[in-house]
Amino acid sequence: MEKTAVTVKIFNDEYTLKTDLPRNDVDAIAAMVDKKMQKLATSQHLVTTSKVAVWAALDLAGELYTLRREYEALLKAAKDI
Repeated sequence: MEKTAVTVKIFNDEYTLKTDLPRNDVDAIAAMVDKKMQKLATSQHLVTTSKVAVWAALDLAGELYTLRREYEALLKAAKDI
């Protein structure tokens, strides 16, 4: 699939991405990142975009890590059946 340029707005900044994902998926991902950054900026009283971005990246990476471990456990359980 050919990559296309898509512009999204995250944390009040616009980013143009080259992606082969459907536009709806890109918008959903950007909205998820924006929501996470907005929430962290408010709850942690963070001011700089870079600190908010690092916190959001760590938070999302933690969620991904947990989901991967759960997925692997499910695969193992399915094989044991």
